[in-house]
Amino acid sequence: MRPHLDTGTATNQLPKRGTMYDYKIVAHEENGHYWSSCPDVPEAHSVGDTLDELLKNAVDGITLALSIYVDQKRPIPPASSAGEHNAPLPSVTVSKIVLWNELLAQGKTKSDLASMLGISPTAAGRLVDFEHNSKIEQIEQALKLLGRRILVQPIDPCAVAIQFYPSFNPQGHRTILVKLPHIPMEALPEELMKAYENVPPQESVVNLNNLESRWWLTAQDAENLKTKGWSAFSFAPMKH
Repeated sequence: MRPHLDTGTATNQLPKRGTMYDYKIVAHEENGHYWSSCPDVPEAHSVGDTLDELLKNAVDGITLALSIYVDQKRPIPPASSAGEHNAPLPSVTVSKIVLWNELLAQGKTKSDLASMLGISPTAAGRLVDFEHNSKIEQIEQALKLLGRRILVQPIDPCAVAIQFYPSFNPQGHRTILVKLPHIPMEALPEELMKAYENVPPQESVVNLNNLESRWWLTAQDAENLKTKGWSAFSFAPMKH
């Protein structure tokens, strides 16, 4: 038996789609022309005569803006949430983002990367140059030396990233809070926020239209995630 603990009325909606670097684009229209902004990468802008043209140009605008982060030796932020319009970046660009962020995280420079790969500093710099068309194999080798790897897998168009917090209540029953990553803990009812604030989350991906891979999620949980962005429940002991 699974009693639900839904006690709030939040109205956060499920994002249509999204990946770690699938940036949200905000489209603006002025006098029949379009221009865009990107909340996560405020340096990125694009223009277009139509909305479709704008969205195509948005990828180039973001790619160009990413070079600013490298020049300023700043980490490149992930996408915070999905929106009505998103700019999915090419796989090579995403791989370069991961490579650059990993270099910074390990306190290494492009010169260090050159030494590790046995190539010239110029060639190493191209691996984190977002305007240079690098080979994915070269980026993969660089990531391998840094202890990272590229994993390619098909993306279920109905899949969504979730965070779940397994815990126990005072009665010793297993409880689980599951929410979308962009929903802050502060958006939950106070009693749930306090109950799970010290529980480390686990991450997964689930198709809310097919819950077979996550047996502990029900159709009600899927509906809660779609409409509120979270769901909470407990497993009561079976009665004999």
